[in-house]
Amino acid sequence: MRKTHCVKVGNILIGGDAPVSVQTMIKVQTSHTEEVIKQIKKIQCAGGEIVRLAVLNKDDVFSLKKIKKRVSIPLVADIHYNYTLGIESIEAGVDKIRVNPSNIPESGMKKIIKKAIEKKIPVRLGLNSGSIKIKRTGLVASIIDSALDSIKLCEDMGFFDIVISLKTPYVDDTISAYRAVSERCDYPLHLGITEAGSGYYGFAKNAIGIGILLYEGIGNTIRVSLTDSPEIEVECACAILQALGLRRFQPEIISCPVCGRCQVPLDRIVSRFKKKIIAFSKKNPDMKNLKIAIMGCSVNGPGEAKQADIGIAGGKDRFALFVKGNIIGTYPLKQIEKEFFSRIKEMTNG
Repeated sequence: MRKTHCVKVGNILIGGDAPVSVQTMIKVQTSHTEEVIKQIKKIQCAGGEIVRLAVLNKDDVFSLKKIKKRVSIPLVADIHYNYTLGIESIEAGVDKIRVNPSNIPESGMKKIIKKAIEKKIPVRLGLNSGSIKIKRTGLVASIIDSALDSIKLCEDMGFFDIVISLKTPYVDDTISAYRAVSERCDYPLHLGITEAGSGYYGFAKNAIGIGILLYEGIGNTIRVSLTDSPEIEVECACAILQALGLRRFQPEIISCPVCGRCQVPLDRIVSRFKKKIIAFSKKNPDMKNLKIAIMGCSVNGPGEAKQADIGIAGGKDRFALFVKGNIIGTYPLKQIEKEFFSRIKEMTNG
């Protein structure tokens, strides 16, 4: 992992030796206080660690004060165009400010930075391809130059508690921009593919773009952007981090894709088991480090099940149950679920 400066956002560290954190954004107006708090509760339940809120007017600023008193998660005010809202948001008690240097004048940026220094909170310089002025050198060079100019503005004021993001909707451009900036500064980087869309394709763009950078050791906090609920964004972000081996949020579940050799209804079994495993793991943190295999036939099934902490391998209307590499017994479909979860409870003192 690339070594960076460390900033503190509420009780969460970004950069340094801190684990890659998960962010998302509230999808309703900040002035709708009760709706915001409901979303925050769902976000925290899904594993979100930092929440950003759009601040469009004074009603939003007023709501920030109320929200801050009722939640424990760090809050980030998202500021565009009107720098005074950034200053007022800092006064309202937010833990961090996100500014877009492309639509806030330099004089306004300086006032926000001055207030951030006074209140000792960090600022994210959030560059987006949709709002920068694209030069003849092209999109990537333009967003890099804009980021470096904004960094210099902060440094000239003696302000170093900054996080950088350089988002575009294009995976290749985003990767190129982050790679370049990571070589030219040691500030923590907030990763994301902006306006990625929805569904499988939106998740794929995020997973590939964010995943490649994290695999290269670039990136300190992530936000998966989707036209979907914030908790779905968080679940996708957690999945990316766990798939890369950077964090563990739930047990690692291995299951086969099913073929003609399978003689058990594995798709239904995996779906049912997975829901119960995840629900149980939320109540029992010891479970998150387990490797669990749910396999359908005798080709790879016994081998994968033996290598897992606990696993089952299907045969003809029966499953073999393995714990720590040892076969415990074989059980019919009606009995395997009870035996499986009984063993998990024993393993995790649940």
